[in-house]
Amino acid sequence: MAQYKVKLGSSDGEVIERIVHGASQSEVHGHYTNEGYFVFSVKPSIDFAAVFGLKGKIPMRKFIMFNREFRGLIKAGLPVVESLDILLKRMKAGKLRDLLEQVREQITKGASLSEAFASFGDMIPRYYPALLHAGEQSGNLVEVLERFIQQEERLRKTRKKFLQSLTYPALLIAAALVAIYIMMTRAMPHFASMYEHSDKELPAMTQVVVNISNWTTDYYGYLFGITFVAAITLFLFAQTEKGALLTEGILRRIPLLGTVWVLQNQNIFARTLRLLLSGGVPLTQALTATAGGVPSRLLGISLLKVRDEVSHGGNLQEALDTHTFFHDSVGEMIRVGEATGTIEEMLDYLAEHGEEQSEDYLEMVSSLVAPIVLLFVGLLIAFLVLSMYLPMFSSFELV
Repeated sequence: MAQYKVKLGSSDGEVIERIVHGASQSEVHGHYTNEGYFVFSVKPSIDFAAVFGLKGKIPMRKFIMFNREFRGLIKAGLPVVESLDILLKRMKAGKLRDLLEQVREQITKGASLSEAFASFGDMIPRYYPALLHAGEQSGNLVEVLERFIQQEERLRKTRKKFLQSLTYPALLIAAALVAIYIMMTRAMPHFASMYEHSDKELPAMTQVVVNISNWTTDYYGYLFGITFVAAITLFLFAQTEKGALLTEGILRRIPLLGTVWVLQNQNIFARTLRLLLSGGVPLTQALTATAGGVPSRLLGISLLKVRDEVSHGGNLQEALDTHTFFHDSVGEMIRVGEATGTIEEMLDYLAEHGEEQSEDYLEMVSSLVAPIVLLFVGLLIAFLVLSMYLPMFSSFELV
């Protein structure tokens, strides 16, 4: 979710400014209007600390480990505060320890476990507090925690496979860029100095490469500076609502990778919604929590529109077909699940089938991208080598 700076007016005339998180400006505006505030403005605000890693999410591996140990203590019959005390005693300093200390403090002041964790939505999965609330209400906190652990373990393995599949192509591209830079700034100037005393005019191809090499050598500082500033600017723009929507729109249209991205979001949606519904969370609340738990900003906004339609009596399948970028099969499976009362089973099937498809596409990406990158790099290096030696070939022909 994005971060916004909100200026509010209370019923007693007080003006309040807050930094809040939401899926969109309209969603934040509507939330505070329903709370009885007069909303003066809602403006995008970038959390620089989170962007540059000074603040951020708890590492999922550590959070899963905490939940596994916490579940064991609760299952043994220990109270929540005592369980947290035991875990804190042997936990090293870090973000997770700081978070749990604050959670414990809020609980001792009267907050529930879910309310305490809800204060840290940016550091943990956003659907986690809603899941805890369902467990507290139903008395099945242990079962809910077990389902959460299983869900996040699956998602963590899926993310790991995704990153591993892109590592080799990324290394190839990086190595190619380094090789080209060395050729342009080291090898090409050496050849250019050999040809500068020649009376013969250089071939057009060679002259173009020499000019680019000279410019790169003379202005490499400016080149790196401009590239760095442009990269940071684009990165910060991508953190805004408009930037994220534009970036996701482009990503969706990239062959293979776009399909994988859609499937990844579809799988997370299905597993998260299924987990919340099985935990006893009402559908509209489950959709709200799921909207905050999916990686895609566009999907988060779309799911809030789906929630609004469903809350006004709309059909879930029709709302998903209208507002989301999912494949048509998703709506059909949801329709069958609604008709037969097996929506949780259908969501499970969607997630499992989507993960299989995602793995197949990732294998295709790995098998296709590497040869394409190698071919492109080979042709480019061949072009540079040919441009360097072409004047020599021309001289031999004249002789």
